[in-house]
Amino acid sequence: MKYLILSGLLIFMAACGAKQGESQQTETKRVERLDPASAPLYAAQKLAQATDFEVTLLSGETFRLSGQKGNVVLMNIWATWCPPCREETPELEELYRKYKNEGYVTLGVSIDEQGESVVRPFMEEFNVTYPMYIDTDGTVMDKYGPTMGIPTTYIIGRQGKLRYFAVGAVSKKELEPRIKELLAER
Repeated sequence: MKYLILSGLLIFMAACGAKQGESQQTETKRVERLDPASAPLYAAQKLAQATDFEVTLLSGETFRLSGQKGNVVLMNIWATWCPPCREETPELEELYRKYKNEGYVTLGVSIDEQGESVVRPFMEEFNVTYPMYIDTDGTVMDKYGPTMGIPTTYIIGRQGKLRYFAVGAVSKKELEPRIKELLAER
């Protein structure tokens, strides 16, 4: 429960932010922007363990977040009807293909109520090969939501700690240096 509240608070702070010049007494810090067209990434100031969950992917395989310890995990909460989600998907796929053999995992978490009937065609259209879960029962959103918007992205380091998050479409230019930094950690 405390992680649900913390996640909601972090997302709220990210979405609202402080006005320029105001002091900001928060648990998060926006990292240096590398791409002004990208949603800003926020760094977790207190490294909290990412809340565990277990789901069955569209492939039929089981995905347990705690089973990914040792990997860097980018979890992207999205929907097929969301224009910014559609915009960032090709770059998420490109990053997944580039780093998947180095201990990097992308997990797509669709919130589409129509389920597979809309998600599978989307995956084909965008050639998505990364693991995909459709969260029609709230398994992930109950732990990481409610979000302030979609897409919402969480990056979890090799030790299973929440490291970064963003609300809005995040570009490859913004994500790649953070992914490389986390992959270099042992």
